[in-house]
Amino acid sequence: MDESLAQEGADWIAEQVSEDLGGFIPSELVDRIMELEVEVRTKHDDPEIDHKTMTGYLITLLTEEGVPVKEGAVTPMLVEEILHWEDEFLGMAGRPRAVRRS
Repeated sequence: MDESLAQEGADWIAEQVSEDLGGFIPSELVDRIMELEVEVRTKHDDPEIDHKTMTGYLITLLTEEGVPVKEGAVTPMLVEEILHWEDEFLGMAGRPRAVRRS
């Protein structure tokens, strides 16, 4: 995904998740999750990793980066919600992705 589309996606996803969950989700968090997701798919040579599995990988990586991962901060539910909205965005952008269902 090119940089401008990725930034547009991060902004849109952050807005959607913020509305859904009733709080503020920064687009920088969404952008970082999208970057890490690409790294995970490449590392595991698996472009179709399901959202639950991907969430586990992402929570581990975010924790290693010092992101507060706990209740009231970045939770697995939040990460999974971001992944679902990313699917929506990619579909609307004409770049749907195949993800195994867990």
